[in-house]
Amino acid sequence: MHIKSVSIQNFRNLQPSRLLFSPQLNIIYGDNAAGKTSILETLFTFGHGRSFRTSRHSKLIHHEQESFTLFGELISSGVNHRLGIQRFRNNDVKIRLNQEPLSKLSDLVTLAPIQVLAPEHYELLTKGPSGRRKMLDWGVFHVEHSFLKRWQSCQRIILQRNKLLKSSHYYTDLQVWDEQLIPLSEQVNHYRQKYCELLTPHFQDIVADFLPDVELSLEFYPGWQGKSLRQLLTEQYSKDKKLGYTQSTIQKADLRILSGKRLAADYLSRGQQKLVTTALKLGQLKLAQERGRQYPVFLLDDIGAELDENHQKMLLNFLAHQPQNQQIFISCVHLDPLKSLINRYNNARLFHVEHGAVSVIEASEINSQ
Repeated sequence: MHIKSVSIQNFRNLQPSRLLFSPQLNIIYGDNAAGKTSILETLFTFGHGRSFRTSRHSKLIHHEQESFTLFGELISSGVNHRLGIQRFRNNDVKIRLNQEPLSKLSDLVTLAPIQVLAPEHYELLTKGPSGRRKMLDWGVFHVEHSFLKRWQSCQRIILQRNKLLKSSHYYTDLQVWDEQLIPLSEQVNHYRQKYCELLTPHFQDIVADFLPDVELSLEFYPGWQGKSLRQLLTEQYSKDKKLGYTQSTIQKADLRILSGKRLAADYLSRGQQKLVTTALKLGQLKLAQERGRQYPVFLLDDIGAELDENHQKMLLNFLAHQPQNQQIFISCVHLDPLKSLINRYNNARLFHVEHGAVSVIEASEINSQ
């Protein structure tokens, strides 16, 4: 999959523009707060319907406007598509795919697989399991194509179960829902477990280069332990009713990063944690290339902000050896560390951002500097 172009109106501080992209390497550079990351946010929106920096859509709209509009031309599974997204301050959204309304945001994930590595993700190990679970589920979806429907069914039943908890008098009032929930939950976690096993060798190969003196492993926690889900749902009914929600569900699952039997976050330095997160994201990219329906677009935000010079070089070397049909976007302040990568691609496109205005720069101009 790759994004051919994007037209932008009223998105953050970006001036209205239409950008044409390389199917391989695209570099977006400029000073801090110029609008580089905002361009990556527009691309991420095509695959997720939202930003990777904030859940408040109103923050993405230019302060003098009521909505932003993005229009993209992309190739997905070998087919050309035209995708338009308009978001309003009241959270309404309009999406049109090839001139036809698209009702479900989840359809974007199938159409446009997009992965991002940004400074916001470098606390993945130390924050709660929600971020790790979302990362895990994104990967599972692109490898196991029946995962999404089962996951969505689980979510609907859990919501229904939680509502019924408040009005129920006996566990038998919930039993009909649990008979549906249990096999669906077990199937979802089977997919998650299998994905964790597939991801592990890719992750370990990459993290061994970044942290050769640290042994790390991945462990999937399903959201309950010690007993079967059927037993727990029955035994925990009284407490669930008191709390008003189901305690043991797929919504409590986690991808744990271990060193030996300990959580790696408990003793790794902040710098080492960033490298582990990077290895996880790159491992996911490799697995999607190997097992997914199509290669995801890879967004790398602000490469110079969080990694030291040596590890920046290692990351860029990894990206330099990607397959020809892998599309990459990198934002940065300084171009010098990226010149060797740019030279490796004869069709790389460079975009300079200044006060929200975007201009195309020829690679030859950069090499002559």
